[in-house]
Amino acid sequence: MVRLLASSWRHRLRGMLAALLMIGVTLVAVFFLTSQRSSAQLARQQGADNALLQVAAEALKQAEQLQREVRLTGRVVARQSVSLAFEPAGRVTAVSADRGDAVEQGDVLATLDTRRLESRLAEVAARSEEARASLALAQRQEEREAQLNQNNFASRTALDQARTDRLTLQAQLAALAAERDSLTADLDDSTLKAPFTGRVIERHVSVGSLVSSGTSAFDLIDVEQLEARLGLPAALAATFTPGEAVELSVNGEAIRAEVRARLPQVDSDSRTQTLVVSLGEPGSAVPGDLAELRYTITEPASGYWVPLDSLQAAERGLWNVLVAEPLENDHYRVAQASVELLHSEGDQAFVRGTLAPGMRLITSGTHRITPGQQVTLSEEVANEAP
Repeated sequence: MVRLLASSWRHRLRGMLAALLMIGVTLVAVFFLTSQRSSAQLARQQGADNALLQVAAEALKQAEQLQREVRLTGRVVARQSVSLAFEPAGRVTAVSADRGDAVEQGDVLATLDTRRLESRLAEVAARSEEARASLALAQRQEEREAQLNQNNFASRTALDQARTDRLTLQAQLAALAAERDSLTADLDDSTLKAPFTGRVIERHVSVGSLVSSGTSAFDLIDVEQLEARLGLPAALAATFTPGEAVELSVNGEAIRAEVRARLPQVDSDSRTQTLVVSLGEPGSAVPGDLAELRYTITEPASGYWVPLDSLQAAERGLWNVLVAEPLENDHYRVAQASVELLHSEGDQAFVRGTLAPGMRLITSGTHRITPGQQVTLSEEVANEAP
């Protein structure tokens, strides 16, 4: 029994020793592999640290003036627009134009029933004939009274009465002539005509409508003579002179135009002055379209043109750019310069700040570098740098 126990114990001991040996071999292998990988990573890190990043840069050139394009937006309007109305009251008997119709100057648009006017005109004509006959009789009576008075056969009172009758009849004839002229004007105004060549944009009456004096019947605009009205700062408006040729963009179409006037007042709300520009050939432009005037102005300004992508936001409305300061062995150190953005156009920005002519502005890869880091310039940039 004792012998069996001793044999079992030796057997178990040999198994434990074999397990411990295998664990030791495994740990040695893991340690070896880990050390090899760490060495490789360290070598790669040291190589990366020793290799300087290449960046693209350009030498800054100072500009003494700024040319910028100003875009002014306005509205296309008709030079002539009118709301047509009948002067006399009456009933509409005919309508010859409708909304959207093109009309020529003098075209009949609508007419009123003129029977009452014609009847009154005939009555005035008859009363005029009667007054003329009475006037002729009064003139002859006055002549007889004057002759009798001269021969002392008639009193002065009779002569004065005859003269008064004649003057009264003359006044009646004048009043009837004025009434005839008024009726004739109403008769003419009963036919509504287009005062200029244009297009009807609204019709307010129909056949059978009973209109009073001054009731709007048609809205008419002149689509051949168009102009644009643009609001712009007074200082900029002063640079335009009447008769100056400009180019407008309407619906993507370039239209040659001419400055017609600059209104001599400033809008109290927008603080802008209105520039009136006549469109030479309207093309497809219609009243109500947006018109854009592009104008290049040149103003004195000292600064630098830099790529818009090279700007980095800073505090208080300022921006930062990265520049490459030269060191030894064609190495450069990244430095930060603070600038103020004056104007942007396309992918370029005009800035001023802590820059100097000849500085090398880093134009690409700014997100991969930080101030104080050493870099090298790409070969073509280094060769072009002064």
